[in-house]
Amino acid sequence: MDLSHIRPYTHKPCRFKLRSGKEVFGVIWEVETTDKTGLVGESKRLYFASIRDYERLQQDTLQPIQVWPMQADEIVHVESIAS
Repeated sequence: MDLSHIRPYTHKPCRFKLRSGKEVFGVIWEVETTDKTGLVGESKRLYFASIRDYERLQQDTLQPIQVWPMQADEIVHVESIAS
């Protein structure tokens, strides 16, 4: 899936269907990263966490959580589960 189609779903609880056939529930968000020269904003990465871990991250950034890097092309379908 193209990143432009995923952006409306960032920072929201969603259901994702992955290329592997798995369905996962959680939140994705985009982070600007630095390149080798130290310039910020040269590339962006997607990260995924469970809804609970994402909420904990928002409340306390020092608390350990599980976060996975996610490639946009691994996502074949996304839908919001927030009401």
